[in-house]
Parts: sequence; structure tokens; C-alpha cells
Amino acid sequence: MSEQITFAEIARLPTAYNVAHIRIEPNIILAPMAGVTDSIFRRMILRLGGCGLVSTEMTNAASVSPKALRRHRLLDYLPEERPLTMQLSGNDPDLVANAARIVEHLGADIIDINCGCPSPKVTGGGHGSALLRDLPKMERLLRAVRAAVQIPVTLKFRAGWDEQNLNYIEAAQRAEAAGVSALALHPRTREQGYKGQADWSRVAEVKRAVSIPVIGSGDVTTAVDALIRLRDSDADGVMIGRGAIANPWIFRQIADLRRGVAPFTPTPIDKRNLLIEYMDICAEELPERLALNKIKQLIGQFHVGLPGSNHLRVAVHTSTSLAAARDAIERFFAPYLETDAAVTEEAMAAD
Repeated sequence: MSEQITFAEIARLPTAYNVAHIRIEPNIILAPMAGVTDSIFRRMILRLGGCGLVSTEMTNAASVSPKALRRHRLLDYLPEERPLTMQLSGNDPDLVANAARIVEHLGADIIDINCGCPSPKVTGGGHGSALLRDLPKMERLLRAVRAAVQIPVTLKFRAGWDEQNLNYIEAAQRAEAAGVSALALHPRTREQGYKGQADWSRVAEVKRAVSIPVIGSGDVTTAVDALIRLRDSDADGVMIGRGAIANPWIFRQIADLRRGVAPFTPTPIDKRNLLIEYMDICAEELPERLALNKIKQLIGQFHVGLPGSNHLRVAVHTSTSLAAARDAIERFFAPYLETDAAVTEEAMAAD
């Protein structure tokens, strides 16, 4: 894979795709991530620009009863998040189909079935990538969901259980036959987890094997990465997960490259403002304990990229209140605020 891409090549890349009647544009989308992609995180990403579709966190099909929904709130959303995918996991066709009916009633635009989560807690119950060990059952489940709802159904899956059992082509073809409207392949195996490298040649193989849209996912950490993978795999779109936690501006940067302008580079103040704004929204919408956990989670993977950033992470992780976490962030970025103010004063004096 060439590590460079020209503007002429970028101009030829697809910019949108359809999930049945729903147009996804731009075709760079946020991956569903357990514990991360709640409504607050999704709204933050969408406000920064350049993202065409967001998804809820994976939700167990057994946990979509009215009582369970009030407890975990995994499927809460606001209108500005549309189009919105709601992702379900499960291994019983009837149970997942019934959950899909409820999710459709909640207002989902798209239902995604998780066939890719490698977590032992998930696969131990026969969910997630465990379904790759029984493709006929996976197909029955997809057919049951497809028959239960009017909205489009998509599938997120992995290349197979392990390297000895690669079945991503058959899985893709069975999903298409079951009426799935689009596919998202993370081309690692379940055994790999998130180790090694994502083999995007497998995304290209799936694209050649089916006629529905194919989205690639895995190891996209920069804007250039996304466009190179889109070019080399011939995929219809790119899904970004962990790279969006480290750099929430990655979607905007991809849009900048497509317009032929220099990608937006967040300043220290931009980073400070994003962290504080995220914390403030969490504080408004969540109990303090949960809000504190959210900012600790974000700071753990967020790319601060400044001297002493490890000390900032430790300070936030050891905070016992939101006020303490805020103070740690404000103290860390204070020198950059002062520098920015001095530069502004000099510019005004020069005028």
C-alpha cells in the first residue's frame, strides 16, 4: 500500500454511499464503541464536522426492555445525531428480532448487528464475533431481523475467529443474501483482538464479492490513512473508532484534504477547550461519578501531544471529583493560554 496520495487521486474517491434509501455523506463514519460512543461523544464528533454517520454503543438484545432502557440509557439520542445507527448484539434470532422491533420504534434509522466484538465477555455468551463460528445461525439471525423491521439492517463483522478459520467472504455473501443493506468489515480475526495490523486487502476482497456497500474499519489513525485505505481497498466508506478518541478532529481533517486545504491542526487551546466542553456536558447530563469516569476515559486515549501530558493523565485519573479534574486540566493548559494571549496582544499592537 502506498503511503502517499495525490489530490487527483483524492478527487476520484467516492464521497457517499447508500444504506438502502438512506444516503451517508460524507462516507467517513464513527464506529460503535462500547463505553465510548454515547450521545455526548457522538454529538461532540458531529459538531467538529466531517462525520457522515454515528452509532450507539453495542447493546445486548436482552437489554432493550423499557425497564432496562431506563437503567442503562445506551439508546438515548437527540435529533441532531441523525442519521443514527443503533447496534444490537445477540445469538438468538427471535430475541434479536424482537429487540430490533423495539429499536425501530425508538426511532433508529439503521439497525446494525454486531458480529465483530472480540471481548470474551461477549463471545462467551455466543454474541459478537462468536457468531462467525456458526455462519448458518448468523444468517438465520439476520433474516429474522430483516423480516421484523422496515428500516435497513447492516452488519459489522471480523475476518473470522482465527487465521485457521477465515470466513469473511462467506459471511459477507450470506449477509447479502439475508437482506443486509451494507457491511462493515474489521479485517482482523477475533483471536487477534486489536493486535497486529488490520489487513485491508480483505476489505477489497469483500468489496469484489458482494454488490452492497462495504465499509472498511481498523488502524485508521490519520486523515491520510483514511483516504489511502479508501483508495486501495475500493471500499465505499471508512469507519473510524479508536482514532477518533485520540483525535476527534480526524473527520474534519479528512474533509479538509478533500477540499485541497491544509488539514486543521488543533492548538493546545483547542484541546483544552474540547476537554472542558466535554466535561461540562457530561456534568450537565450525568451523575458526577459517571461524568468523572467519562473524562478519565477520554483523557486516557486523547492525544494531548504536549510536554508533560502523562502527568496530566495521572492527575485526571487520580481525581476524586469533577472539580479536581477540571483544575488539573486548567493548570496544565494555563501556560498555553498565557502564550496565546501574549501573541494576540502583539498582533493587535502591530495593527
